[in-house]
Amino acid sequence: MHLLSGPAGHPLHPIFATLPIGAFVSSLIFDILTRTRAHGLPWLVDGAYWLIGVGLVGGLLAAAFGLVDFRAIPRRTKPRAIAIRHLALNVVVLGLFLGAYAWRATDHLEHDKTPWSQLSLSAVAVAVLLVSVWHGNTLVYRFGRRVDDGRAADGAAT
Repeated sequence: MHLLSGPAGHPLHPIFATLPIGAFVSSLIFDILTRTRAHGLPWLVDGAYWLIGVGLVGGLLAAAFGLVDFRAIPRRTKPRAIAIRHLALNVVVLGLFLGAYAWRATDHLEHDKTPWSQLSLSAVAVAVLLVSVWHGNTLVYRFGRRVDDGRAADGAAT
């Protein structure tokens, strides 16, 4: 468990979580940008598809390390309840983006602009992701989950 919890006590979940967050948000930005030109931007349609794939792989990595952190939260506590919501929302996000990825796999090379239906699905998924990120940040910043409040090796405050 120590290896999975990160070097020098640094949690790995927040490190790996930045990859899917960045990829999923960037895919939505690409989708929106395809709608800004009269003839579209087909390379951004394709780019959004690949960013979703990267986000899915990163999401699975983040989930593995997130489960390590989740198991360390005491049961029947407010942080555990928030962590359960965070976990459930992340499962929903991965499910939505998995559906989006499968859908786009059939036609992402045929479009000059991301279809409104696919853009809408990504927008909903990113909105759910933002709520999940809020819950994750609440665990860290309000409840201090996985925060080392000790002293650094040189004696300076951390």
